[in-house]
Amino acid sequence: MRTIKGSLVVLLFYSLVVFVSTDFVQGNDTGTSSSIVHGRNASKVTSKKQTVHDDDKNREDGKREKGRDKDGDKDNDDKGKDDDTSGKRGDKDKDKDKDKDKDKDDKGSDDDDGDSDDKGDDDENSDDEDDKDSDGDGYSRKDDCDDNNSSVNPNAQETCDGVDNNCDGQIDEGLKTTFYEDADGDGYGNPQVTTKACSQPSGYVANNTDCDDTNAAVNPGATEIKKNGIDDDCNASTPDDDAGVNLPPDPGKAGKETLLGIDTDGDGVRDDIQRYIYFTYPDDKKLRLGLTYYAIEFQGVLKDANDREAAYDHANKMSRHGDCLWYLKGEEAIDICRALRSKILNTRERSMAYITYSDNLGGRIISGAPLKEWKDSCSFDVDETGGDQ
Repeated sequence: MRTIKGSLVVLLFYSLVVFVSTDFVQGNDTGTSSSIVHGRNASKVTSKKQTVHDDDKNREDGKREKGRDKDGDKDNDDKGKDDDTSGKRGDKDKDKDKDKDKDKDDKGSDDDDGDSDDKGDDDENSDDEDDKDSDGDGYSRKDDCDDNNSSVNPNAQETCDGVDNNCDGQIDEGLKTTFYEDADGDGYGNPQVTTKACSQPSGYVANNTDCDDTNAAVNPGATEIKKNGIDDDCNASTPDDDAGVNLPPDPGKAGKETLLGIDTDGDGVRDDIQRYIYFTYPDDKKLRLGLTYYAIEFQGVLKDANDREAAYDHANKMSRHGDCLWYLKGEEAIDICRALRSKILNTRERSMAYITYSDNLGGRIISGAPLKEWKDSCSFDVDETGGDQ
């Protein structure tokens, strides 16, 4: 009997434990706690509670994972769509490239078929054109430099007409004539001004024998006029005076190109100055001689303008020649010397040289001879020299 009671008590206890545990678990599921468990069974309940809690957490995590999987699937779907779109675009691009290649092939085919044929036709046409002889002179266009003119071909004779008649690339070669300007219209040309032409241009002549193309009265056909200081007939050997004095030719512009000018006979006087003295004072031989010596010394002044000592020596000699001229002409000698000086210093170069000479004198005193010695200052015998020769 006791044993039966004991068994019932134990059974009742375990029933109570199971009931409490079940209720506790259910309370957790509903979010409420309705029992308190103590002792050994409390740890079991706690363990079970933890297990249930872990299960709930796992279920929540599972839901989240499913959500992520769905989102991932969606992303993958979207990416797949993008890939499909990209693929479609790539396919379209490939199609376009194929179309382009096809166009190129078609164009190449056209070039190969059409252009080659056209080019061949053009070459044939070009050859036909080159072989034509339009002017009938026996030369085709490829050999004829003017296939519209039968007088122009490689076998034609060159004529002076401004045309390349023989097709050698030159015009009127070796056929033009040299003509000379005739500025004064006297029929005689200036040798310094020329032109070449097939026919005589206006204002030009074929000869070049005029010695003064600014004066129609001076030319090789003129008659020499005595003592006028002009070479009327352009012949230096024809004397300008009755005494038969021969003078050097007029140097013209060439006589002004250098400092010392031209001295043909080498007497120390420029040709232009020698002619000036003679033609200015044709009847006074003494004066001509006095001026000639003065001019020779003046030429030395220009030559040695930069030499201080030489300049001083020339100055003293010129002073002595000046005294001679004073003896011959008195005060008139001043104007005579001034006129001669202007003829000598007829270029800027010569004028600058004379200024340099004056500077090199440096204020040094140049003394003249006394009056009674003026006659002795002449470099020639005044008494033996005729006055009108």
